[in-house]
Amino acid sequence: MSTAVARPARRRHPLVVLRGVLVTVAGVVGIICVIWWVIAATTGLSLIVVTTGSMSPTVPAGSVVVSERVPAASVRAGQVVTVPRPGASLPVTHRVVTVERVTGDTVARQFTLRGDANGTNDRDQYIVREAGLVIAAAPVLGSVLQAASTPAARGLAVAVVGLLVVWTFWPARRAPSDER
Repeated sequence: MSTAVARPARRRHPLVVLRGVLVTVAGVVGIICVIWWVIAATTGLSLIVVTTGSMSPTVPAGSVVVSERVPAASVRAGQVVTVPRPGASLPVTHRVVTVERVTGDTVARQFTLRGDANGTNDRDQYIVREAGLVIAAAPVLGSVLQAASTPAARGLAVAVVGLLVVWTFWPARRAPSDER
């Protein structure tokens, strides 16, 4: 009669476990980025970081909003939109107070906007043919995205991913074989 001897389960080294976790996290982040890129490219959605508190408490500073490009004619009072700011490089994200037709242009509309935290309407009128209709907002995430977009953060991310790739494919030490 032969007797089978059960071997104790081998414990994985903590660095091997850490490597697996880091590779998994990097993969998940990469997959999320690719999925967002495909969604944005096919649907016209975009992410906009809100840098001021003019829309607080609805959309506090440091939030990110998801906006969808829509014809200006489809926008209604009460909706939150992102439109180009005349004479400025950054757009404005505010609530629509009024929508008016533009004489001689069946597509364009003139918006009067106001931030939820502001006591008065915006000084400028916004004449647009398209607007970014805000469909979702996530507090704090905008600050995270801004921090991740700095040159230092991008350089660090490239270095970390590079080291992780090298570490993943580095030959493992072989354990002494069990000889009988």
